[in-house]
Amino acid sequence: MTPDAVGEIVYSGGLIAALPVAFVAGLLAFLSPCVLPLIPGYLAYIGGVNPTADASPTARRRTVLGMIGFVSGFGVVFISLSIVFGALGLMLLPWLDLILRVSGAVIIVMGIVFIGGIPFLQRDLKPEWRTRAGIWGAPFLGIVFALGWVPCIGPTLIAVQTLALDSASVPRAAALGVAYWLGLALPFVLVAILLQRATATLSWLRRHIRTINIAGGVLLMIIGVLMVIGVWRDVLSWMGVIISGFTPAL
Repeated sequence: MTPDAVGEIVYSGGLIAALPVAFVAGLLAFLSPCVLPLIPGYLAYIGGVNPTADASPTARRRTVLGMIGFVSGFGVVFISLSIVFGALGLMLLPWLDLILRVSGAVIIVMGIVFIGGIPFLQRDLKPEWRTRAGIWGAPFLGIVFALGWVPCIGPTLIAVQTLALDSASVPRAAALGVAYWLGLALPFVLVAILLQRATATLSWLRRHIRTINIAGGVLLMIIGVLMVIGVWRDVLSWMGVIISGFTPAL
C-alpha cells in the first residue's frame, strides 16, 4: 500500500477523528475494574516472577518480553474483530444508518454498565491457570485473555466495533482496531518497563477508579446519544476538519 493510499484511508470519512476516540476507548478498557486492579498479577503471571519483589535486569527483561507477546496476542483478536465488522458494514451499507442508531442505544446501555449501574452485567476475569511455555506462551495467553475479556470490556469494545461497522471499509476498520489495541496495549507495556516506578501510579489510578469509570461511562453515553439522534457522523466530520486543519505553533 502506497503512502498516498494510507493517507486516503486515514483522512477520509471522518476516520482522523474516530481514531483518537478508538484509542481513548482502549485506555478506558485498561482502566476498567476488571483489568486495572489485576495488573500486578498479570505481570507476575506472564513473566513468571514477582515484579515488585524482583528488580533484577533478568526479571525486567523477562517481564517486558512476556508483556509484548501478551499484548500481541490480544491485538490479533481485537484487530481481527474490527476487520470483520468493517466487512459487515460494507455488506449492510443500505441499512447502516438504522443499525448505527440501534447501536447507539446499545452503547448508552453499555455506558451505564461501565459506570456500574447494571451490576449483573459486570464481570471480573481472574487467571486461575498457568502455562508451562513461559514467555513463549504469552501470545497464546493474550488470545485466551482477549476472549475472556469480551464480557468485561464490552462497553468500550462495542463502541469501537460500531465505529468499525460504520466505516464500511476493511482498511479503515483495521485502523480503528489498531488504535483501540494501542490504547489498551501501551499501558501494559509501559507498566512492564517501569515496574516498581509504576506502582505509585497504579495505586493512584485504583484509588480514583470510580471517578475514571464515571467519566468513561458518560463519554460512552454521549457517543451513544449522538448516534441515536443521527449526528455522530457529522460530529466526526467536524472534528476531522478541526484536527486536519490544526497547525502547531512551533
